[in-house]
Amino acid sequence: MWRFMQQRDVFVRSNREGVQKVLAQNYAYLMESSSLEYEVQQNCNLTQIGGVLGSKGYGIALQKGSEWTDRISKQILLYQKRGIIEMKKQKWWRSKGATCTGMGSSVKQQRVSLNLYNVSGLFLILFSGLVFSTISVVIEYYCRSRKVGKHEIKEELRMALNMTHVGEHRTRKERVKKTKKRNRSE
Repeated sequence: MWRFMQQRDVFVRSNREGVQKVLAQNYAYLMESSSLEYEVQQNCNLTQIGGVLGSKGYGIALQKGSEWTDRISKQILLYQKRGIIEMKKQKWWRSKGATCTGMGSSVKQQRVSLNLYNVSGLFLILFSGLVFSTISVVIEYYCRSRKVGKHEIKEELRMALNMTHVGEHRTRKERVKKTKKRNRSE
């Protein structure tokens, strides 16, 4: 891929040149998200595909140890929390001169309400898992019953179904001893 990129004229010197190349040729251009969002709002022939690849914040440079550092940081966080920064962005970024706003915008976002039809696949998967696990328990129980004596399985089943006698449950060794004694006496 790098050899292909070296042989071709694929690199651009500015965002403006990259946008022009996208509009004129079969070309995809990666650019910083804020600039990309602005360009997409200004030109309806541009489309943003996918989300942001990486997130970087902006900063305000102040002298080290400045008394304004904490004040400005707290105010920015407060504005961000209250949504003031987003409102200002809407006012100055999108509404002023934006030609691709509303339904005609190239940045498409679909909102779908959740209803039974939308989540039916989830319920189908859950029900399938329930059926599969029930079948596997029955098969395991059947295979185990072939290995262990019938009397022992009956005793375990009786104890499992009769929850009033939980305290009477015996260990496997005790059951085997009792079964051997019964077999000798018969």
